[in-house]
Amino acid sequence: MSKTNPANFDLNLLVILDTVFCERSLTLAGKKLFMTQSAISHALSKLRDHFEDRLFIRRGNSMDPTPLCVELHKTLAPSLKKILESLDDRGEFSPKSSNRTFCLGLSDYLCNLLLPEIISKIQNEAPNITLRIVQATYEQRTAMLQNGKLDIFIGCSRDYGAGVFKEQLFQDREVCVLRKDHPVTGEVMTEEELSKAEFVALSLSESGLGFLEDYLYHKGVQRKIKVVVQQEVVIPSLVSSSNLIGSLAERLAQVYTEIMPLRIIKLPLENTIFEIYQHWHAVNNNDPAHIWMRAVIKHVADSLPKLSE
Repeated sequence: MSKTNPANFDLNLLVILDTVFCERSLTLAGKKLFMTQSAISHALSKLRDHFEDRLFIRRGNSMDPTPLCVELHKTLAPSLKKILESLDDRGEFSPKSSNRTFCLGLSDYLCNLLLPEIISKIQNEAPNITLRIVQATYEQRTAMLQNGKLDIFIGCSRDYGAGVFKEQLFQDREVCVLRKDHPVTGEVMTEEELSKAEFVALSLSESGLGFLEDYLYHKGVQRKIKVVVQQEVVIPSLVSSSNLIGSLAERLAQVYTEIMPLRIIKLPLENTIFEIYQHWHAVNNNDPAHIWMRAVIKHVADSLPKLSE
């Protein structure tokens, strides 16, 4: 490691490091920072000298970070983000005047359920605030919460690592939807129908397993998965013209049964209720801007109608 005096280190270089890390491209990083590619390369040369490491290795069109670069970014990114946000807010957060951007992790189901009211509330209270919505796999959420690239993730609670806080928002229930003239006619599937039916399933994990698969596995129940999707809102369309049965959240299912020839059917299980939480990293726990954003989300969630009995 270089012995350069930290007081002489140009902190702008860390912004460039962060941008190249995220973009994986000198050209894209330059466009984002309004710098030429040669200026980005010159900055990287200074960083390599300082850290005595290549930091990025070109593989095809991608600039892949070295192990040291990954560790540096993991440590520096949250602090850098806080510094830049403080500069934007001039040290004091005011919703009406803030220009902050919040990155929220939301599935398409939660976008349908929560986002319209979140936007409405923000437009009234904080007209200059911007939202960036991302849909990340379970594995990506952990890294994004820890490195500051994701401000708040909303979804089922899992182990997102040390330093990640959570707050329960509401409950929903896993149900199935099928076309109205489907051969399965009851209000509750029998275990035999469950074992023979072909399903469209949702998974937001790289392992391919979703909430319901985990649940059924621990209950010793198996089902035939014909199609796996990452977008829950496409499931109603897929089942409306086939014999497939789709599993999705009841609150979303109720929306689509009102506009499509579908009906809801329950699984032959005692309880398929799941809980939705908002998650954030400890570094943001006492940040006034984050406290305000979390309060907005909680207010919208609290306004949802109660789950049916």
